Amino acid sequence: MEPTLWSIICLGFLCGLNVALGVAPKGHPKETKTASIEKQLIRKLLDRYERFGVVGRPVNDSRIRVVVRYGLQLFQILDLDENKQILRTNCWSLYTWEDALLRWNESEFGNIKTVRIFPSQIWTPDIKLYNFADERLKEHREARVVIYSDGSTLWIPQALFKSTCEVEITYFPFDTQICMLEFGSWTYDRTQMDITWWIPDSEPTAPMPYLDFSDYVPSNEWRTDGELERKLHHTNRTKQIRSVKKYRRRNETIGGVFMIKEYPVLRYLVRLRRNPTFYIFMLIIPCILLSSLTSVVFWLPPESPAKMMLGMNIFVAFFVLLLLLAESTPSAVKNFPIIGVFFCLNMVMITLSTFLATAVIHFYFRGDRNGVVPAILRRVVIEGIGRLVCMHHRVKLLNQKKLSHFNSSQKNSLEKARRKQLAYASEQTKFLPTDLTFGQNGQSGFYPGIGQFPPGTRPMGYPLQHGDQFVGGMHPMAPRGGRRPLPTPQAYYNSYGLPGFAAPPTSPFSQNPRTSMREISGFGSQPVLKDSNTHEGIANAVDQSGMVGPSAKLERDVIEIKRWIKSIVSRQKEIQRKNFISMEWRLLALILDRFFFFLYVTTIIVGMIACIPRTTEPEVPDAFTNSEE
Repeated sequence: MEPTLWSIICLGFLCGLNVALGVAPKGHPKETKTASIEKQLIRKLLDRYERFGVVGRPVNDSRIRVVVRYGLQLFQILDLDENKQILRTNCWSLYTWEDALLRWNESEFGNIKTVRIFPSQIWTPDIKLYNFADERLKEHREARVVIYSDGSTLWIPQALFKSTCEVEITYFPFDTQICMLEFGSWTYDRTQMDITWWIPDSEPTAPMPYLDFSDYVPSNEWRTDGELERKLHHTNRTKQIRSVKKYRRRNETIGGVFMIKEYPVLRYLVRLRRNPTFYIFMLIIPCILLSSLTSVVFWLPPESPAKMMLGMNIFVAFFVLLLLLAESTPSAVKNFPIIGVFFCLNMVMITLSTFLATAVIHFYFRGDRNGVVPAILRRVVIEGIGRLVCMHHRVKLLNQKKLSHFNSSQKNSLEKARRKQLAYASEQTKFLPTDLTFGQNGQSGFYPGIGQFPPGTRPMGYPLQHGDQFVGGMHPMAPRGGRRPLPTPQAYYNSYGLPGFAAPPTSPFSQNPRTSMREISGFGSQPVLKDSNTHEGIANAVDQSGMVGPSAKLERDVIEIKRWIKSIVSRQKEIQRKNFISMEWRLLALILDRFFFFLYVTTIIVGMIACIPRTTEPEVPDAFTNSEE
């Protein structure tokens, strides 16, 4: 008995443990022997497809046309490669169509309204991106198809599209691009399958011929019109470009019969505006600053070596900017960017300014080595262009008439100075008047060894007397302008006040006008006065005077001084003439420099005005406007 009781107790414990361990966790469905109704429905739908086939269109009659509604929701613009002209976008494709093989009665299958099936198990429309530029064989990610009980299907796969986009960079970096994504059936024409616009669920329900931007992630480089109108209903959008429906026509020959088939396509258009902030700081502002520095080249003085160096450095800087532009824009385009044309224009102007600066420097230093400015250049540049650039009176030049008048006035002043010097020399070296006149009132006189001369006359080199004139010509020390009587001794002393020759009140000159001077050895010496009643007194006076030799030496000295004065005056005239010529050439160079400055500024301003477009919006082609719905 005891072993049997013990066995019963162990068996009951094991049964309870089995029951406790076999209870399903809370929330887990209890295991049933009946199959899932959804699985039965899916199996039934797939069996029907296996019986009728997946390849053919899902219609009961081949004459029925399948209508596919297609929509495109733009999620993100990944990149626009201007060099390869490829647009990369992240999109969601929206498909809906009617499938006659995927219908069921909801009451028979537990009121199940929708099921999900892999797209590879049923028929799906072969809508492809016509302008694709992708090396991949598949564009869509795997996504199941939602099937409703009435046979309508909904398929929203994700896709990364690479499409071609013709890039127009004429107004770079303020350009606007219009890109197209064209979708259509690859094999079904319009008699077998038609493609039309997606109808969203929002009220009012209407076909949506626009890109859907409801979940769009804005790009840092490109701005779109749709992101500004994402909250507006598609029937109220005005900025976004309306997409169009077209028919591609193909020529086909079937059974020897030529026919044209039409394939419907939907062309979704997106307008992309570049964000120019980055390029403004990288290209535009440096360009403006370098253009301003180029104008400084014309303001530097021609003799400064920085004039050429600055021009070459600016040229290199513009070349670097051009290389940056070449890296940012495609090399094979129909139109070159306007900013690139502006860069090239500045480089051409800098090159010309360098050549012009060389010419200006040459003109600036030309006056020291060459002749005067030609009359044509003087008339055209100095008189003509100089007035235009307000530099005609900056440097006052003497013309030929003024220069000749200046030379004549200088000559007259020098002649007057020479006359004063000669008069002063003659007054300082001529003999003082004496009473060596034998006879009253100009009677004939007698000199030893010479003989008697006519009254009032003396040969050259002999002592003079009041009222005398010279035999054989004018005396070297005589004043110019004709014969002039010598002053009396008393008048001579009173006028010149020579030291040592003042006639005292008891002087023989004051008592006897015939008193003679025996010897004159120079100014400041005391004269020896004698009574000249004998021939010896006259001879001693003539011998001791010694004025024949010094007068000839003085004449030679005066001639030498005159020659040196003429040489100095000629040299000063030549230096002044060269200075005037040099000043005229420098004025010519400065006028040309100022003229080239205004020419450069005018060219740059006109170029900037010509480069600023009226609008950067490209025209939408006719292929994107006229819809064939």
